[in-house]
Amino acid sequence: MPFCPSCGAEFRAGFTVCNTCGVDLVSTIEREPEPTTRVKSEAQHDTDESDEPLRLLGTFTDESTAALVRRLLDEGGIPSVSLGGHGPQIGSCKPWQILIDEDYVEAARETVASYQAPSLITGQIEGDLQRLGNDLSRLTRERRELTPSVESIRQTMESLRSQLEQLNREIEE
Repeated sequence: MPFCPSCGAEFRAGFTVCNTCGVDLVSTIEREPEPTTRVKSEAQHDTDESDEPLRLLGTFTDESTAALVRRLLDEGGIPSVSLGGHGPQIGSCKPWQILIDEDYVEAARETVASYQAPSLITGQIEGDLQRLGNDLSRLTRERRELTPSVESIRQTMESLRSQLEQLNREIEE
């Protein structure tokens, strides 16, 4: 099986170029060591002092959630770095990681927690259900024989949507 040396995605035999990165595929891939969690600040580049450690704030499999967290941190004046991640079409890549300076850990957690109100969480679940519905539609187009199973899942999703609507009404009370 060929692999993309850039993003690590695995492809079926016969593919020669990564459809996301545009690089030639290779037959084997060497795993790189985990990304470093130490970086030098701009001031330290001038003085050549020791590295500042970064702390992992969280990992995210969804690009939009990672982007939202970065935006919240930026708006709160909290410097952050994101590593990894690719679009949803590549399932074998590492999730997005948001790293922050250890001096900002508490402020970052408070900033993110303030935006995790129950209604926002249920809204995220509703968005996930919408994406799942889109994926199921694609699956049905590609594999028509799975239509009965997919329809069963869709019915379950509709029930879940109704329960989420009820939960949102209770939250608002």
